[in-house]
Amino acid sequence: MAIDLKAAWSGQDVSALLASVEDDRSWRLEVSADGIAQLRDLSNVPDAAHEDSLHCFFEIWDQGTDFVGPGAASDKSLCSKIERILRENYPVRKGPRTLSAL
Repeated sequence: MAIDLKAAWSGQDVSALLASVEDDRSWRLEVSADGIAQLRDLSNVPDAAHEDSLHCFFEIWDQGTDFVGPGAASDKSLCSKIERILRENYPVRKGPRTLSAL
């Protein structure tokens, strides 16, 4: 699942994105240069070229930290924070490429 940040989207979309994966490995929420927000499975570490192509990304959410999966999806506070940070940083970032305000 992905969220197109150029189209209309809401906190419910953030919740659905988080619910679309299990907290059984490390994940990172990434935003591509063209505004697509999606979760990347970090079982395979991306190379520098991939990182350079991103608009921004969250810090790594390690397995078992409950930043993804059903628990995260039902956490309204977490979903609201992610929604706020995404809106504040796309299409123009207000800070560094790594978003770590959670």
